[in-house]
Amino acid sequence: MAELTTLYNPNLQTHGSTEKQKQETDLRHPLFEYSYPRARLKSRKSFRTVESVQPDQAASHRLELWNTWDNTTNEAIQLPKEQLPSGRELQRKDWVTLNRARAKVGKTASTMHKWKLRPNSECPCGNQNQTMDHILSECTEGPHYTDQDLRDCTDAAQAWITHWRDKI
Repeated sequence: MAELTTLYNPNLQTHGSTEKQKQETDLRHPLFEYSYPRARLKSRKSFRTVESVQPDQAASHRLELWNTWDNTTNEAIQLPKEQLPSGRELQRKDWVTLNRARAKVGKTASTMHKWKLRPNSECPCGNQNQTMDHILSECTEGPHYTDQDLRDCTDAAQAWITHWRDKI
């Protein structure tokens, strides 16, 4: 009963890869040498057809795949690792604002104008276009910071969050 109430069970993921390994190598396995039908949607990957990984190598394999997939040059986002980035102790609204700043996305005047929720994209400071890049580094309406501040959730980043959290 205790396993049913658990939201995340790391043993389930390793069980799937162990099962896949048995399917490929064990002659007694009912699905040994079974050919699965072609998937109807290319974007959907069945748990039965994913590559086999040794259970003790699963974590390093996930990080390797993440590193090859992620080609961002954004310095505000930490390198892939299996733990939450700094700032996780913040209140939810502050955490959301911090991650919007890290990802360089938010409900700016430019975005709201694009969604037809605002008549123009002008910033209160007078800039023609209020984008996240403008708010983060140029706007005279609030504090400034560096990408390093965001990644490490420094006092400068927290001052920026406090100023902009109800505005973006």
